[in-house]
Amino acid sequence: MKTGSHVLINIPRGTSAENSLLRVQAEARRFGGSCADLYFQALNVTGLWAEAKQAGGYHFDSHRGVNENSKWFTLGSVEVKVAHGRTQGGILYLNFYVKHLRHAGFPVGGLLGEDDHQDATTQPVECKELVALRTALQNTDTSARSVATAKLA
Repeated sequence: MKTGSHVLINIPRGTSAENSLLRVQAEARRFGGSCADLYFQALNVTGLWAEAKQAGGYHFDSHRGVNENSKWFTLGSVEVKVAHGRTQGGILYLNFYVKHLRHAGFPVGGLLGEDDHQDATTQPVECKELVALRTALQNTDTSARSVATAKLA
């Protein structure tokens, strides 16, 4: 629900980016208005496990490598995959998949781990909609009126 940079995975939980074994960070952007859907536009896979496979880790951009086949790759005991997607409206985005997090051998932090994700999942105030439904019957008897309020989530 929140735009910006989000840590999806941090192994071990609570370590800095420089000391992590695996860190996955994604950039989420909103397209089509202030309350439209969010899409991952960039994704960085870093940490000692990623460095052991590829110098500098792995960096994905929704606008590069669109026609490439996505494949699973193993980092430590965790498997990850990044796939390119395109909405019917033409918005390019990234999907992120991960397997075997519970076999990482360390506590897992980030939004897909044990860290708090309330801030990232809280809908922005400007996107919260309140709807008031009012029905008045033909007669003027006030006991015959009803009012309902709904919060769309």
